[in-house]
Amino acid sequence: MPPHIERTALRWLLRAALLGTICIAIWGTLSRRADPSTVPTEHGVTEPHHAGVDGVGQDAVPAPADPTAERGNALVVVRQKGDNVSWLEGVLPDWERNVYVVDGEALEEGSKLRIPKNKGREGMVYLSFIIDNYARLPNVTLFLHSARYQWHNDDPEYDGIPILQNLRLAHVHAQGYANLRCGWTLGCPAEIQPGRLSWPETRPSEADEATAERTETYYAEAFRALFPGEAVPDVVGVGCCAQFATTRATLLQRPLSAYVRYRDWLLHSPLADAVSGRVLEYSWHVMFGKPAVHCPPARQCYCETFGYCDLECGSVGECEGRYTLPPYSTMPEGWPRVGWGGEVRGG
Repeated sequence: MPPHIERTALRWLLRAALLGTICIAIWGTLSRRADPSTVPTEHGVTEPHHAGVDGVGQDAVPAPADPTAERGNALVVVRQKGDNVSWLEGVLPDWERNVYVVDGEALEEGSKLRIPKNKGREGMVYLSFIIDNYARLPNVTLFLHSARYQWHNDDPEYDGIPILQNLRLAHVHAQGYANLRCGWTLGCPAEIQPGRLSWPETRPSEADEATAERTETYYAEAFRALFPGEAVPDVVGVGCCAQFATTRATLLQRPLSAYVRYRDWLLHSPLADAVSGRVLEYSWHVMFGKPAVHCPPARQCYCETFGYCDLECGSVGECEGRYTLPPYSTMPEGWPRVGWGGEVRGG
């Protein structure tokens, strides 16, 4: 081969090698920058796969930086802008906290924890958390409302702190799902009987409170949409009011597509907020593998779930001194120092 041709070929080989080296370097840089823990949000903005925030919008107990590391336990809390969640700061301090604001800022671009729409009461938050975190779910997740004192809290003072502090994680792991209510006063043993009513032609309106109390009117058709191929139960019973703990293994028993279907149903359902939320309230336990009627005896439940094993229980669904249905569903201002009649309590 003539010398000038050899030199030309050598120059082209050197150029090709240099170009290949540059491409490899660029690819390596991009690969290092790519963070597998980021996912697209509802608004198309890529941000961390998880961002735990407290009531003032700052990270509380963050998830591990390594996306492959096992994730610890987490609280998922539903609140409105005016709700005070400071009581959570000293409760379960080692747990990751995810506090979703469901009105106003929850749908704004800058919020870290967002939902596509404020609908179905706590249902939209619970499902959005599961969907957004499905690739790396917490070891145990506690799904909660924001208030410390709530009329449905299964505690003599309706206090949420003893419920969280006494929850036995060994029981949660053994069962996979644990309702935070044991008494049968609300929800058990037969809260909904979908077989006795059919879906009417008139859908409920937001103002139709009477319809909101008749979830069973709409439950059968909703159940078929949520759980296609599964038989609609004749009776549904579970302790109200959609506060519970689940394990990662339990959540993973259903595919991601199922949770997406549940949320799509909620987003597009014509049912009023009160009704769609209540349908889910009496469906969570079914999602998580429990029978349609999941009402363990109160004595057993209190002992296994909270360690209260010395209770006097006059019936299968009630133990003395644990829960009394309050006169109103709103706790009085100043509770527990002030009662519903304005009286000072506790001396």
